Amino acid sequence: MAPIDRLDHVIIAVRDLEAAAGAWRKLGLTLTPRGLHAGKGTGNHCIMFPDSYVELLGIVDATGAQGRLAERVRTRGEGGMGLAWGADDADRACAALRAAGIDAEDPNDLSRPLDLDGRQDMVRFRNVMLPKLDLPGTMQFVCTHLTPELTRARREWMLHPAGATGIAEVMIAVDDETAARTQLVQPRPSNTTITLSSRSTIEGRLGTKALTGAPRDGIVALSLRVNELDAAAAMLSMGRIPHEERRDCVIVPATATHGIALHLAEE
Repeated sequence: MAPIDRLDHVIIAVRDLEAAAGAWRKLGLTLTPRGLHAGKGTGNHCIMFPDSYVELLGIVDATGAQGRLAERVRTRGEGGMGLAWGADDADRACAALRAAGIDAEDPNDLSRPLDLDGRQDMVRFRNVMLPKLDLPGTMQFVCTHLTPELTRARREWMLHPAGATGIAEVMIAVDDETAARTQLVQPRPSNTTITLSSRSTIEGRLGTKALTGAPRDGIVALSLRVNELDAAAAMLSMGRIPHEERRDCVIVPATATHGIALHLAEE
């Protein structure tokens, strides 16, 4: 599975995109300008890191929303929705997936406009959808960036007041860890850790209240690396964001982040 070696981004479904964007800014995170998905009625804001990112995805046109992503936003509600795996060549990744016995759709070209400094460019992707993988509550696909220079067009998008530098861990709640692992495209990506655990185990790590408001299963928490834990906690206090400060981490409940708990820890 060499063509697929990393996590590209995590998708968080939200009901009100701008409300969610405001909440995540109060966490001390920088968001990209709103992007619109042509013909789908959905939009996003992204929290960029050097090797991955978090995508806040919401419906911006309820009458025009269509497609699998919009349907998931409507039916599942807020919280962790999907994992996008990174590959440099979508066609090669598709062939590798099929060789491994995974039902992969033909690569699909997508684009969205990017307006910066009075100029419009098109951010282009080539994705491979994997609709038959049955990881609880979690869609998976492979994402190839055809215009990577536009995905992170501004260096300041990766400069976060809270000092966040990347996704350290994705926590996925499942009932059967062994079965779930067979449905995971890349159990050991090069740039993060994917943890499959029972919901009770994750609650034991983060606290029962941390997962209130998160989906019952699927992606329920993210761990973000930060430069200085005290500075991150100070940003949360300034934003009046509920959180729990521990000796080696800070926990932000899912109720404050539109459906996904955050675990902040130093690198």
